[in-house]
Amino acid sequence: MQTENHIIQAIIDGDTEQYRNLVSRYQTGLIIHCEHIVRNRADAEDIAQESFIKAYSVLHSFDPKKAKFSTWLYRIATNKAIDHLRKSKKTMNVEDIQQLADTTMPVQLPSDEIAAIRRAVAVLEPPVYSKVVTAYFWEGKSYQQIAQEMNVTTSTVGTWMRRAKLALKEEIA
Repeated sequence: MQTENHIIQAIIDGDTEQYRNLVSRYQTGLIIHCEHIVRNRADAEDIAQESFIKAYSVLHSFDPKKAKFSTWLYRIATNKAIDHLRKSKKTMNVEDIQQLADTTMPVQLPSDEIAAIRRAVAVLEPPVYSKVVTAYFWEGKSYQQIAQEMNVTTSTVGTWMRRAKLALKEEIA
């Protein structure tokens, strides 16, 4: 498996198809990150797409000695989301924006921790909890999309998510 820095260098050297690898790696997380800021899934998807386009256009300026690619990409997305809030005249306190940005930056977990989390999610009881967590966090679906697919209300999805998170806290702790 190629490292991100090798993929980035290949893109800069002209192998633009490699950018798909970066998009597929970060797309879901970036959408969720933007949704935490703008509180709207459709806007978050647009902002994430704009962020990928911006990152691609200035990829030559990325310096892996200064930051990880994910940190750099999420900063671009955070700035775009804040710009979106300004343009749409939705008000948000500056301290809230910084706090939100700090709490939603990506965390690079070791692969064994990721595997443990996935195993814990897979065995959640009832199994519907596992489906909800997987759909939201790994597939990037909104509560509304999950509710439609499962033929339940959005509030039911929210309840299942809260219960699943509590069960995961107990399982992982």
